[in-house]
Amino acid sequence: MDRYTSNKNGEGYADNTAYKAIRNVSMTEKNKTSKQRVTEAEEQKALIQWAKFQEKKYPELKMIFHCPNESKRSARYGAELKRMGMAKGFPDLGLLVPNKKYAGLFIELKADKTKSMTKEQKEWLEKLNSYGYKAVRCNGSEEAIQVIKKYLNI
Repeated sequence: MDRYTSNKNGEGYADNTAYKAIRNVSMTEKNKTSKQRVTEAEEQKALIQWAKFQEKKYPELKMIFHCPNESKRSARYGAELKRMGMAKGFPDLGLLVPNKKYAGLFIELKADKTKSMTKEQKEWLEKLNSYGYKAVRCNGSEEAIQVIKKYLNI
């Protein structure tokens, strides 16, 4: 973490500086070239790291969470998770902080515009929006960060 100390201010990390550093470290660690695609998981990690660096200045960001609905698992364990309430298509990220207009924010994060949403993902966003939440699809962590900043008015 000391690589960020020179960018730290009294209330958190500079928004763009921290974000760029996180992306650079992520890309360097995997020896990626600019032509290789960034995965959804990498985009999500960058977003969460950005939020962690901003928590001191914006404590609302401590309320962001990931709902791990995806991943490969055995049929038996998948059935157990369904009995426990796992729901297919539920958004990747939630920010359980109300603002003046919405009860909370949910984000279905995709690595880029070429990835399509499933029928269940679309239905969840529609349902959440109908119940007073802001539920959106974001293409990449940069777009998601801008949506969060606008939602929180920061």
